[in-house]
Amino acid sequence: MNKNQPTYPIQKVNRTLAVLEIGFWLIFYLFIQSFGFLAPLTGGKYGFQFAKPDYFYLLLALIPFFYLFILSLKRKNKIDSNLSQFSRKGLVRGSLFWAITRFFLLRTSFVFLILALAQPIYGRKKVKGTMKSMELVVCLDVSNSMNTCDIEATSRLEIAKRSLNALINTLAGEKIGLCLFAGSSYVQLPLTTDYNAAKLFVEDVSTYSISRQGTNIPDALSTAMTMFTKEKMTKAILVVTDGENHEQGNDEIYNQIIENEIQVCALGIGTELGGPVPEDPNNPKNGYRKNAFGQNVVSKMNPDFVKQIASKTRGYAMTTSEAYPDLQTILTQINQMKRAKLRDLEFEIAESRHQLPLILSLSCWILWLLLPGIKLRMKK
Repeated sequence: MNKNQPTYPIQKVNRTLAVLEIGFWLIFYLFIQSFGFLAPLTGGKYGFQFAKPDYFYLLLALIPFFYLFILSLKRKNKIDSNLSQFSRKGLVRGSLFWAITRFFLLRTSFVFLILALAQPIYGRKKVKGTMKSMELVVCLDVSNSMNTCDIEATSRLEIAKRSLNALINTLAGEKIGLCLFAGSSYVQLPLTTDYNAAKLFVEDVSTYSISRQGTNIPDALSTAMTMFTKEKMTKAILVVTDGENHEQGNDEIYNQIIENEIQVCALGIGTELGGPVPEDPNNPKNGYRKNAFGQNVVSKMNPDFVKQIASKTRGYAMTTSEAYPDLQTILTQINQMKRAKLRDLEFEIAESRHQLPLILSLSCWILWLLLPGIKLRMKK
């Protein structure tokens, strides 16, 4: 053998790798094409597709991978060129074959791993499940006392709206509706799963929404009851109020709520020291409401009234005097309400085929690890 002949002929290696690479992707293309690659099939089914094709960008890492392999062979050639012909004799036979084979196994393991991450899907499969949900009606107090800025110069109504937006952000499939009340009540937003619309309706709420003043809780609860559907699912009412200027109403509604197993949470907003009620909620400093004696009307949050609401409905009560209240307790209470089974459903979903490329990737990697041992046994 010529001493100047390299152990690893680089041009031959490049040609071999090019042939293997072209052959691999040609076989892969013919395989997925036989399953109707990206082609819609009859019956609402689809051909071979990838759920996350962006992972194919990782294949670009093969370029430096090939470069490093060739570079390592060149370095080995340089080392081998300094050895005697006798020392090189045992290295030549089979060296090129084993080097390319081991490299191609590692490279193929990497490619199949990327294919698995891209989540190939083919065909459809049917799965059974149940849909669980909840209907939540928020009864929001919009009486004039909710304009009181007794919490860090922020009105109780604005704090209530912040709290409701935080609540809406936690919803995932539940229906939510909005009932406004003072001395009377009406439906502001019917039950919906359009949470963006719900936020817009909450943002538009003001104490000008209802002219008749007071805090008629029974009337608000009666209106909330009419908003629920007849579907079999958990139903809940969240009452947000400061408990001021409450009026007597038909207490029979409390019994109806208990009989219908409606979950009730009452949230009281404000301070017990209270504050003056602005004449103009948009400009609180322009003056305050006066009583018959010419004194400022002071509104105080009534925690006992909030607790009474929860007690009469066998529900849960919470009060807050913070500008950004931590509603984790009441949100947890709502989220832990039992979701009743709505109905049994049968879904048809795309069937993932990521298992096959993952198994092939693992197999190639194991062979890559075992190949040096196999090579030694064959030489013996």
